[in-house]
Amino acid sequence: MTLASVLLAPHGVRAEDWVVTVGARFGLVPPYEGANHDVISASPNISIRRADRPRRFTPPDGGSTIAVLSTRVIDFGPILRTRYERGDTGELQGFTKIKYDVEPGLFADLWPTDWLRGRVEVRHGFFAYDGYVGDAGIDLIHTGHRWDASIGPRIGYGDANYMDTYFGVTPQEAALSPYIKTPYEPGPGERYLGLESAYSYHINDHWRTIVDFGYRRLVDRVAQSPLIAIAGSRNQYSGSFGFSYSFGLHTGKKAQPTS
Repeated sequence: MTLASVLLAPHGVRAEDWVVTVGARFGLVPPYEGANHDVISASPNISIRRADRPRRFTPPDGGSTIAVLSTRVIDFGPILRTRYERGDTGELQGFTKIKYDVEPGLFADLWPTDWLRGRVEVRHGFFAYDGYVGDAGIDLIHTGHRWDASIGPRIGYGDANYMDTYFGVTPQEAALSPYIKTPYEPGPGERYLGLESAYSYHINDHWRTIVDFGYRRLVDRVAQSPLIAIAGSRNQYSGSFGFSYSFGLHTGKKAQPTS
């Protein structure tokens, strides 16, 4: 018996029951987009969905989300991601230091079937840049009793502010850098193409473990940035291990019986 079926049993059904999942991920990730190295990361995850919706596996690369609108074909709500700072030493000497950032935004998951998910995110920078980034993907999903799995492509876009912040070279930076002497403005456009896969094992109805692997390749004007040639890499790898705990959240309002 799954957690959702317990929450929705006739003697305990409430009109506004939710399933809350909290957990943490530990892994190796690029500290910022375009980095030529990985760092050890630890990040919390939280997601909330209506208990009367089917349990469907979702890859862990989706950040922290709350599905304020949840039906059998769409989940929609706020999302929050974080991004590490970029220093100003080594090959980046002379460049402006980029702060640690949080990116609030909105996401939408589209489920034409239980085994196929389309996802779109739009987020805005808070500290490091004053612009927007967008990410999208499609996943083939297997939701099992003990094992879950997913795999699918990813694509990313950025506006001019984001792209110039992370991949541009200002005239002042070109003048101060001992390695890069030509200013560069990538402008808005595509950031990367990639692939993400994930696998999950359910220890019991509450606890599960999950691993995921990701690859992104920077493309177009991003890949042509002199920053990538001198101090970065087009190939962005990531991998993580995590765990999560799910529990029911009740509002106390009883659902009306159906005929």
